Amino acid sequence: MFDKNRVLAAAKRFMDGGTDAAAFHQELTRILAEEMGCTRASLWIYADPLSRDRIECASLYDRTDAAWSSGATLSDTDFAPYFEAMRTDNLIVAGDARAHPVTACFNEVYFDPLGIVSLLDVGINVGGEPWGLFCCENTTDILDWSESHVDYLRQVGSLIGYALRKAQTGTPVTA
Repeated sequence: MFDKNRVLAAAKRFMDGGTDAAAFHQELTRILAEEMGCTRASLWIYADPLSRDRIECASLYDRTDAAWSSGATLSDTDFAPYFEAMRTDNLIVAGDARAHPVTACFNEVYFDPLGIVSLLDVGINVGGEPWGLFCCENTTDILDWSESHVDYLRQVGSLIGYALRKAQTGTPVTA
């Protein structure tokens, strides 16, 4: 169903120094939006990986206008149920995000203005430590995220974790 080859190729270019982090993040979020069949895909990085109480958007790709954005920040202070769920489960599957108890905290300030109805978030670890997360969102209709969606995003997260670790250390990473 999903093609990991595109992600592998992008990760290889990044690990080999053929692209910088910003270009890699943009390519990755575009690939994820297309592969997942969602409207928006983003990569967020924890400001403090130990507390995981604030995240910053490294890249968000919106298929509606084929544009990227970055720099938004979200904090535990404003969205406590969401952050607690990510710290506990490292996964949020919210087909109907507006009614989901963990993501309903985004309704007024995020989902309503942007028309978001579905959300799937999966954590990314680098070297076994929390680093960030992928967020897939849909605006056109409710997406009932399948186990295949979750598995694909987890696999991509593992691949990206290896790529980031190699890029940080400059040494090969073994699985």
